[in-house]
Amino acid sequence: MKAYATIAQEQSIVEIFSELMDQIYYEGYTEDLIASDPIKFDWELKEFQAQFSKKSK
Repeated sequence: MKAYATIAQEQSIVEIFSELMDQIYYEGYTEDLIASDPIKFDWELKEFQAQFSKKSK
C-alpha cells in the first residue's frame, strides 16, 4: 500500500509542477520542455520537490 501511495504522491507533485510551470510561462511549456530538454525538466522538478520536502526548522 505504501508503494501505491508513493506513486500517487509522485504523480500529484508532477501534475502540480506542470500546472504551475504552464501558468508561469505558457500553456504547454512543460510538454515542450520535456520534448526539448528532458534533463532540464528533471532538474527543475527535483528542485521543486526539494522545496516541499524540507522540514521547517
